[in-house]
Amino acid sequence: MTEPIRVPYRTAGLVTLAVLAGYVLTLAPTVTFWDAGEFIAAARTLGVPHPPGTPLFVMIAHVWGLLVPVGEYAVRTNLLSALFSAAGAGGFFLVVHESLRVTEPRGRLLTAAAAALIGAFTFTNWQNSNETEVYAVATFTISAMCWIAMLWRRRRQADPRAARLLLLVVYLAGLSIGNHLLALLAGPAVIAFLVATLRAEPAASPEDDRRERGQIAVVAGTWALLIGTGLGSTGLIALGAVCFVAAAVYAGRSGAGWFAVVSLLVAAGAVTPYLYLYLRSAQHPPINEAAPATFDALLAVIRRAQYPPRTPFDDPTVASGGTNPGRSLRLLAVQLGDYFVWFNWQWAKSLKGMIGPLPVYTFVTLVFASLGVRGMFSQRRDDRAAWWLLLMLFLVTGLGLVLYMNFRPGYDRWFDVWSQPGDHEVRERDYFFVVSFIVWGLWSGIGIAELARALAARIPRAVRWAPALLLLALVPIGLNWTAASRRHGPDARLAADFAYDLLNSAPPYGVLFTYGDNDTFPLWWAQEVAGIRRDVTVVCLALANTDWYMRQLRDAPTRPLDEAALPPVWRSRIIPRPTLPLHTMTDSMIDAAMRGYIVQTAQDVRLGPLTRTLARGTFLYPNDLLTLSIIQQNLGRRPIVWGSTTGRSFAGLGDYVIQRGIGSELLPARPDSTAADLDLLRLTGVALDVPTTERLVFDTYRYADLPHRGGDSLETTSASVAATLGVPPALLVYAYARTRDLAGMRRALALAEVSGSSELRAALQAVVDSVALQADSPPKSPTAPLQ
Repeated sequence: MTEPIRVPYRTAGLVTLAVLAGYVLTLAPTVTFWDAGEFIAAARTLGVPHPPGTPLFVMIAHVWGLLVPVGEYAVRTNLLSALFSAAGAGGFFLVVHESLRVTEPRGRLLTAAAAALIGAFTFTNWQNSNETEVYAVATFTISAMCWIAMLWRRRRQADPRAARLLLLVVYLAGLSIGNHLLALLAGPAVIAFLVATLRAEPAASPEDDRRERGQIAVVAGTWALLIGTGLGSTGLIALGAVCFVAAAVYAGRSGAGWFAVVSLLVAAGAVTPYLYLYLRSAQHPPINEAAPATFDALLAVIRRAQYPPRTPFDDPTVASGGTNPGRSLRLLAVQLGDYFVWFNWQWAKSLKGMIGPLPVYTFVTLVFASLGVRGMFSQRRDDRAAWWLLLMLFLVTGLGLVLYMNFRPGYDRWFDVWSQPGDHEVRERDYFFVVSFIVWGLWSGIGIAELARALAARIPRAVRWAPALLLLALVPIGLNWTAASRRHGPDARLAADFAYDLLNSAPPYGVLFTYGDNDTFPLWWAQEVAGIRRDVTVVCLALANTDWYMRQLRDAPTRPLDEAALPPVWRSRIIPRPTLPLHTMTDSMIDAAMRGYIVQTAQDVRLGPLTRTLARGTFLYPNDLLTLSIIQQNLGRRPIVWGSTTGRSFAGLGDYVIQRGIGSELLPARPDSTAADLDLLRLTGVALDVPTTERLVFDTYRYADLPHRGGDSLETTSASVAATLGVPPALLVYAYARTRDLAGMRRALALAEVSGSSELRAALQAVVDSVALQADSPPKSPTAPLQ
């Protein structure tokens, strides 16, 4: 074994800058879909995002946004993710460099740099790094914990204060709870490394050896206590407390008693960011999910009580409980299959096409799989303790998470076995396993160097060119670039534009019903950060099944209208600012609504000027009851609109609804079927207001760069939103067909192509061609059937 050389922090800094450059070049130019809109809005307003609340991330992002007052706020927070993830790559560079203790200095630097680059530009990690998400902070924390553990190994023999580094590991582990529990999963890896180090390199004296063993026992006990704390589990906290006490007693007998006391204090201090949720929630910020202003509510947030329970032993496609059949081996095989699908994405996701039944990029995956295996065994031979560090990290964040998370079958796979969409995850879950992909990337970098050495040894004349194999580290950069970039695709601004479009589908002071993450969180960004249509009250029907959300909707005042920014289409519909609450459900009524309501006998419900008949046996969920209360309070007073993403139930009042763009408004009376402005073909189940839809589609809505997308394919979320935006112009094609407006049909057809559906385009083109053939025929009335 060679003597330790100076830590190459400057080279680590260069690696960090190189990775950061790649992330910045592909950085999202604004808000993205899923949780990003919520996180950006929460950071801007010092709000409380969805459980478990991520208080540390919110505070860091808020301060960062103040310190970097340049450019759009979303770009600043996106850059924060890029910076943390790039710093994490620098940390992993140091980890790999330190583990290559039998390699000559120049080779160590090149190998570590190659490993760090491959890990940094694995597809999932890259995607996490160019948008506002918590995973970049988590990967940075893990890399820091691993590097600090290696620093401890460097200094333990010569520096009596080296144990302070273990306290720093404990602090980072506790602090990570306030961001994401992913970083806490580094605990077993760090502990395995510490134990392996003691076995391979015992302390100089028996006293020092006992003291170090006691310190490591305390680190393990503290980690067990933090796991229970992070999950809010009373049972796990009790078990962790037992582990910690046992470790503390052992440490006391080993001469490390004070280390146990200080470790507990450090861990306790590290989790204090959760006090932010308790204190800030009581101030009623605009985003205040789960309202953790009481101890019970805070505990519910930490426990994630808002989400349906699921244990590792359940069949995740069935509600947890006594009737759950349990997790089957077939399901476990499917979950492992999903993991390998995501692993297959990491190395060359941009490659298109198939070779037989396999995607082309699978063959690149095989190359990196073999390099990873070679690197793993090389590290095991040269530095057993570092091998245990990365092996445990890979297993816990890979196979361990597969077993623990127990996800439903993949988003777009296994429909031959699970045919119902509700049996599948709502999105791809590769981001949960990002650290395991990074670790394999590190091993692949080591494997490249090992391959170069083997080639040079077998073919002496190849010595000069063997280092060129390190250029393989650039393969993931080149072959993931198009797929991982959030800056260059036609959907780069789609989340922001969709939020703008959906909000502007509501008239002034409208109530806008949305459903889930992607039609709600971007709207929160638009209102709280970009200041777009704050007068609109957004009601998320998924959240409307919670009592805290019902109360917040009732108690929140309607915000003023910015008339100067209002699209012209709505300027004739400006009304006075509403002063009444959104609904009149009292706290006791809300508590009762949370149990749902079964209609015992058929009954009529008065909703302002309308009446809805509820059939016997109808079950109303909490959000159904809230929707009826909102309609009851507001119909005739302010506009009520459903976004097209909410489905077509319209609270059972579809006969009174009229579609305008991607919104459908509830009227106080049935639409006039004789009105010339209405198209009654009802392709979407309700009448279409043609003039208003025209002004929205052609003059108001924004479409990112979708009209110029060409043959570019979109990821699944963007494709779904593009399809939604393509519906109104498609409806206009049919509406114009009834008046033989060929120019209007072609104009609408051009915009309908944003949907990306070749089937829709073919159908619409057939309608256009049909009208073109009859161009000399006299125009017919809007309600006449198309020949």
